Amino acid sequence: MSFLTQAKTKRIVAVHGWSGVVLGLLLYVCIFTGSIVVFQEEIDTWSQGVLTHNEGVGPRVDHHFRTAAREVDEKYYEEITIFGTPDGNVRYLFRTHVTGENGGIEDDVVQLTVNPETGEVVDRWEGEITERERNPKAALGDFWVDLHVQLYMPRPWGLIVTGILGLAMMAAAVTGILLHKHLIRDAFVAARDRARLVGSRDLHVLAGTWGLPFAIVLAFTGAFFSFAISLGLPVMAMLAFGGDQAALMEAFLGASKDLDLSPAPLASLDYIIADAVARTDSYVQAIEIKNYNSVSAEVSVRLAAAAGSLSQFTLGYDGVTRAFLGESPGFGSAPSLSDDLVSIIGPLHFGNFAGFASKTVWLGLGLAVAYVTATGMLLWTKRREEVPLWQRFRQVIIITIWGLPVAMLVSAVFYFVTLPAGDPEWWTPAGFLAGVAIALLVGADRELAERRLRLCFALLCVSLPILRHLTGGASWSEALVAGQISVLAIDILLLVGGFILLKQMRSGRSNEPGMFVQEPAE
Repeated sequence: MSFLTQAKTKRIVAVHGWSGVVLGLLLYVCIFTGSIVVFQEEIDTWSQGVLTHNEGVGPRVDHHFRTAAREVDEKYYEEITIFGTPDGNVRYLFRTHVTGENGGIEDDVVQLTVNPETGEVVDRWEGEITERERNPKAALGDFWVDLHVQLYMPRPWGLIVTGILGLAMMAAAVTGILLHKHLIRDAFVAARDRARLVGSRDLHVLAGTWGLPFAIVLAFTGAFFSFAISLGLPVMAMLAFGGDQAALMEAFLGASKDLDLSPAPLASLDYIIADAVARTDSYVQAIEIKNYNSVSAEVSVRLAAAAGSLSQFTLGYDGVTRAFLGESPGFGSAPSLSDDLVSIIGPLHFGNFAGFASKTVWLGLGLAVAYVTATGMLLWTKRREEVPLWQRFRQVIIITIWGLPVAMLVSAVFYFVTLPAGDPEWWTPAGFLAGVAIALLVGADRELAERRLRLCFALLCVSLPILRHLTGGASWSEALVAGQISVLAIDILLLVGGFILLKQMRSGRSNEPGMFVQEPAE
């Protein structure tokens, strides 16, 4: 990059370094947890011990739905959502809109969980959706997702912070590109002696070069989701519509049609599902019904992305005549380039557009970016080791790098122990805090901090599959029979990773990423 003067290069180095160091610890937490929760569905299957395979809404839902709907007050027919649950049941969410205490519009719901084979209602819940209880069995996956999405802070502050982190990540990635004078060469650099600073720098450059495009995509899509939810709609409503969010949504989705709520029977959902599947060669993830049992009834069918497609499908049907109305845009009132762009942001961020294969790639790239963030902070502090403040900060970095996975696994320990008879929704985050306390205690010795934290992490990796099985989790043979390979995969990954770390520590290989010796680089 010869067009950069020495002064400009110094300023870019400062922006690159400080954008990583100032928010680096939180950024590392956000990236590392995000890499893990790419496999949220598999983590839920592994942690809950649910062996039933459920791909959304099955083809024979019509009869059971109508039977259940007769048990619900008609005021909740305004909007109905039908979707599958991980344990093989189907959930009906009957919804009406009410004015809350603060003057805003809130959802009042009746939620029924139904056995799809017998039609038996296995669970019923009523109340405002903001108060709706979560599934206790999903406490572990939900907590890890919250930790990634909003750092377990209250809304909207957590979303705002993660949005800022996304922007900081973009700043570090863009300035990293500007600082790379030899991108092609750096992509194939061979790491030198890892026991020296130069070797750690080589690994940082190598991982950073390959991870730069992914980091930009991840940062942009993550910032989009955080700011769109926490600030985007409220700010747009305030500036353009005087705070009227309903008017904003009408501008996006089109003016509401005049409704005819005269009684009229709903068309067969089984027919609509079969037609939607035939048109897309996919499976139904959810069904939304508006103005049930009226002339103005509408049915929207959301289907998973088909082979070769990044985005999901949403097909619209007339709820009375079952006539196909066309594909419904997810953004705006009509198909557009904006809708196409918005529709691919989710798959690009979550990495679920090609199933297990794309998730695995996203996991690897995410961990590479987390590695770059961690080693970048360590390299920055290593160059300033003569300053006592930076020495102490380096210890904080090491505690964060290894303390985060330790705390996450401790939260899993608390989850499994309390799942059979306790309250995992309370104990899972409590376990994370206990893990943080353990990491701080174990990492108090500056010289032995990393080695002791690695030992804690390795022991937790080895013990967690055993604990899962002892607390009622599915055995490997049961998981194989049910076709739930994720149960075996996660157990084996934890066991192999733990034993590899223990073997490395036993053989004295302590100079791994993040561990710099005092020998100077050549």
